[in-house]
Parts: sequence; structure tokens; C-alpha cells
Amino acid sequence: MNHSEFSDQHECSRRVMPKYLNDFPIPNMLADLGFRFLVVLGLSAGVVSLVHSANLGDAWTKTTAMFLLASAAVASVLNIARTRRVAQRIAVNQRSVEVHEKALNQHTIVMATDARGRINSVNQKFTETFGYQADEIIGVATTVLAFDDEAKQTMFQVRKHVLDGNVWSGFHKLRSQSGCFITAQITVFPKIEQTGAVSELVSVITDVSSAMAQSAEKGRNDVVEVLPDGVCIYDPSSFEITYANKVFRRRTGWSADNLDSRSITNLFSESQLSSLYRNLGPLLKGERTQNVFETEDEFGPVEVLTHVVEDMDGKRSLISVMRDITERKQAEDLKLSSVSTVSHELRTPLTSIKGALRLLDSGVMGDMEPNVAKLVNVAHRNSDRLLAIVNDILTLEKLQNGDLSIDTQAVDLRDILSEAAESNAPFAAECNVKFVVLSADEPAFVNADPNRLMQVMSNLMSNAAKLSPEGEAVTLKLCDCEDFWRVSVADNGPGVPEHARDTLFDSFIQVEGLKNKKFASTGLGLTICREIIRQHGGIISFETEVGKGTTFYFELEKSSRDARVMDVPAVA
Repeated sequence: MNHSEFSDQHECSRRVMPKYLNDFPIPNMLADLGFRFLVVLGLSAGVVSLVHSANLGDAWTKTTAMFLLASAAVASVLNIARTRRVAQRIAVNQRSVEVHEKALNQHTIVMATDARGRINSVNQKFTETFGYQADEIIGVATTVLAFDDEAKQTMFQVRKHVLDGNVWSGFHKLRSQSGCFITAQITVFPKIEQTGAVSELVSVITDVSSAMAQSAEKGRNDVVEVLPDGVCIYDPSSFEITYANKVFRRRTGWSADNLDSRSITNLFSESQLSSLYRNLGPLLKGERTQNVFETEDEFGPVEVLTHVVEDMDGKRSLISVMRDITERKQAEDLKLSSVSTVSHELRTPLTSIKGALRLLDSGVMGDMEPNVAKLVNVAHRNSDRLLAIVNDILTLEKLQNGDLSIDTQAVDLRDILSEAAESNAPFAAECNVKFVVLSADEPAFVNADPNRLMQVMSNLMSNAAKLSPEGEAVTLKLCDCEDFWRVSVADNGPGVPEHARDTLFDSFIQVEGLKNKKFASTGLGLTICREIIRQHGGIISFETEVGKGTTFYFELEKSSRDARVMDVPAVA
């Protein structure tokens, strides 16, 4: 904090003190004594001269006596008039002081402290702003208002500066009784006694929190207004919109005049709102400061990047940047459609080749030379992988086109985890890892397609097994998260690098450093998982730390809300 010049309001408040000095000014006292002396002197001299002239019969002395008496009378009249004027000026000055004090108390916070920094007195405006009653705060050190230790040290330096007879003015961040932060403009000046000693430190405080917050908000809005993506700012509890830029307003058809009556929830259907709330949940709970997810509003597909921000008073808001990804989706669909056309043509001959190689590899057609058998076995495995790639592409196309049916039924997720661990155990053994299941004692029912959930689990588990160090465990866990169940697959692998996290669920993405040469990948597994979970009305995401591992998880709404979670280890 630097010293600054006084504001006009503080300069006015400082001028109140000299008014008190004008109530009994030394020049007025001397003038009053002078007039009284002249009156007494004139009367005394006039009486003496008059008596003397009467005894001697001297006309000049008699004239002088009359002049002195007349002068005394005039001086007496003038003194009476001057006294009345002074009295009137004092009364006017007193009323002016009272007006200044009243204005000061109504619009400005005033606090007086002793030389040790203990509060001696506060005005009504202080109690209204900081929440302390006078009897609660008087006698307490001013450090109770400090924002942090640095602010306490600043208070000490200010007090030392003012005790030297100087005036300090600047900005300071204070804390109210309720814990709210107050940005204040403060002027502290010494109250000096006639002996020259400083008896009190008077602080005149102006709460500028609102003004500064409005200024910061305007600056932020000016920047946001010209961004090419739609941006809206809204309350994290009510979801009511406080500001939206022109791109957002143009997309929704809303005007700047009626934003106060709008909520971010107006853009989504009931099923989409459930997904929206779950995506924003980690932000509202303080688990994350930002989150990215894709969804569809009534105008098309959007990618939503949401941040949690706090203003100067500690008030939290959510800022969502909504990017229209219609063109990106169309490009992805076009690319997938082209690949799918080729895949359809490849599927039939690949199936035939795979069948022939399986016959040869099984020995039905007779024994083969060891080298030939080895080549046939390699060809057989590669045909399996190639056919799996083709099937993944066709599955993804059906999912995105809505052609793949989702047959939902009541599914106990405990059964899904157990079956997934059992069916993928051979692949875990091939990777020299093991699957550990942490399930629940009581049923964990959701409405879902069990075959599609198994497809999701197999994709997540195979990725985790391929990336886990040999001898490590991949943990499958089921957690109760209030209105939904969370299924997670955690590994101890290398983690996802920062640059790859935003595109990890995109089609045909293979992250450098995460590819396993021994086990080929199409880069479609996570994309398929995302589409399946979306069609179930759920969300899928991940948490990662480079060098320590990654946890992928998906969340589905409960079909029964009375289940409790109890982790019970089981090894598959």
C-alpha cells in the first residue's frame, strides 16, 4: 500500500477539526479584552477629568473629560455590537460543525484509537458496516479488523507514522465481524493536544468495496463482450444469469434487458439438466476450479468450459464459455462416415480370412511346420485386431447416428464389476497385472443396458491394464454419490499429460507416451465409452496426475436411492 493524496471527501472531513479551534480564537479574546480596557480607561479618565475641571473651573479639562466619557460610551456600544456579532458567528459556526458531524456520521465511518491501537470510540456508521456494537469493539485492538498478518503489520506502520504527527491516507482491506472483506479508503490523522502530544488517532473510513467491484465487473464484462464464444456468468446456487455477452445473447435470442429473469437451466431439457448438475457438482463442492464437458442445448451441440471465480468480497460466480461445435461434429461425422463405408466393405472378407486362419491354427487342416504355424498364429491374432477395429468404427457410427439400440433394464452395478473383472482376467494376466474390485454390500441399481456397460468397462479396464506397471493392481470401485452411482477404474500408470487432456475422448486420438507397442489401439475406445454413457444420461470423466496414475469414472443415476456403500476388497 502506497501513500496517496486525500480524496475530496476525506479533505472535507479533515477540515472539521479546525472549526473547533474557531470557537475560542485567541484574536477574538484579545479584541474583547482591548475593548473592555478602553471602556474602563475612558470612563475612569473621564470621571477624574470631570471632577478635576469642576474643582478648578478649567473649560479645557472639562471638554477633555466629556470627550473621554463620550469615547468610553462609543467603545462600550461598539463592544456590545461586536460581542453580538461574535456570538452570532459562534452560533453559526457551531451549527456548521454539527452539520459536518452529522454528515460525517451518516456517510463516513469514523473510528478513534489510542496510541497503542486500542479503539476508543466509533460512530454509528462503523457499527452498521463492520457488524460490531460499540460495547463489543471499544477497548479492542484494531488488528481485529485486519485481513491477514500482512495487514496487521501495515496497521502497525501506519500507527507509527501518524504518532509522529503525520497524516496517512490509502487503501486497506479489512474484515467485518461476519468475515466479509471490505475494501476501504482510509485517512488517519493525529489529534494533537495543546502540549503537542498526540492523544488520539482519528480514522475516517470510506467503504469502496461496491464501487471497486462494479469497476472490476465492468472491466471484465467489456472484455467478455467481444469474445467469439458465448459467455454467461451466473449464480452457483440459483443458476440465475447476471451477465451474458452478445454471442450468447444472439444464440439464445435473449436481450440484455431481460437477462435478470433468465436462468442457465432454461437452455436444457430435464434429462440434460441432470447431466449438467453432475458436471457442475465438483465445481460447486470445491473439488475443481474448472470443468469441460459436451452437451446439447436447444440450438445444437456445445462444448462448455466452466470456471469458478470469486470477486473482491469473496462472492462466488460460475463463468461458462459455450463453444458451438456443430461444424466440428459434422466434420467428425463426415470422417467417421467415410471410414465406416470402407469398414463395411472390409468386414465380410475379414470375417472370412479370420475363419480360415482359425481353422489352420486349430490344426483341422493338418499339421504344419513350426515356422508356418507361427506365421499363421500371428496372422490370426492380427486379423482379430483388425476385425475389432472395424467393429469399433461401425459401433461408433451407430452410436452417433442413434442407430444402436440401448435396451435398458434394472442392473446391479455390483454384478457388472464382478463380471467385468472375471471376463477381463485373461487380458490382465497377459499384461501381468490384476484387477481388484471394491464393491458394495447392498444393491446398486441403475437403469442401463448391461451389455453396453460391459463394453465400457472392458475398454476402460484394457486401457488401465496396458498402461499399468507389471505386478501392479487396477482397482475397480463402486461409490455412492447421493443421487447417482460412480464406477471408477484406477491405474498406477504414467498419467495423462496436460496437453492431451482436452482431446482424450476424441475419435482416433492416441496420446504419445501412452501407446503400448505390444497392444495396438484404434483410438476409438474412449469415444465409444463416452457415447454409451451419454446415451444412458450419465457423464464420464477422469482424474489424473503425471507419474502417479489415472482414474477414469462414469456416473449413472440411481434407480433406488436407499443403497449404502461399503468397500469390500475382492481380487479377481
